[in-house]
Amino acid sequence: MVSGSMEEVKGADNDMFHHLNNPIYGVLIDSIINDYLIKKCGYNTSSYPRTALVANTYCDYFGSTQYPSMLEVGLRVVKLGKNSVMYECGIFEEGVGQVKAVGGFVQIWVRREDNRPPPEGLEPHVREALEPLLKGSKQDQKRKSKL
Repeated sequence: MVSGSMEEVKGADNDMFHHLNNPIYGVLIDSIINDYLIKKCGYNTSSYPRTALVANTYCDYFGSTQYPSMLEVGLRVVKLGKNSVMYECGIFEEGVGQVKAVGGFVQIWVRREDNRPPPEGLEPHVREALEPLLKGSKQDQKRKSKL
C-alpha cells in the first residue's frame, strides 16, 4: 500500500462475537479514501464542483481483529480511468504481518450540478494527486514503459 493511516478500534466497534463488526471495515475504507482526497486533492464533500459517486464496494476477510487494537490501513489505486478510480485498502493489526481484510471502492467522478461524468475526465490536479497511489499496479507498469 502506498499511503496509510493508523486507526484505533473502539469497544463499540466489536460485534457480539467480540470481532470487529463487518461494517466498520467499510467505514475505515471510506475514511482513508476521503481523507486522501481532502488532504491531497483539495476535495470537500459539500461544495466541490464534482463529487465521487461510489459505484462498487467490496471487502474480503482473512482474519479477525477486535477491541482493543490499533489498525494500520493502507491505500492504493488499482486503476485510474477517465472519470473513475478503483481504490484498494489493506487492513492490518499493528505489529501483525497477516492482512485482516482487503477491500475497496470504485468511484465515478461526476459534475455535482447534473451527476454526469465530464467529457474532459478527471481534473488534472486530481489525477496528478492520485497517480502516486498507482505504484506497483499494472497501470503503473504501463505508464513506466511509455516514459
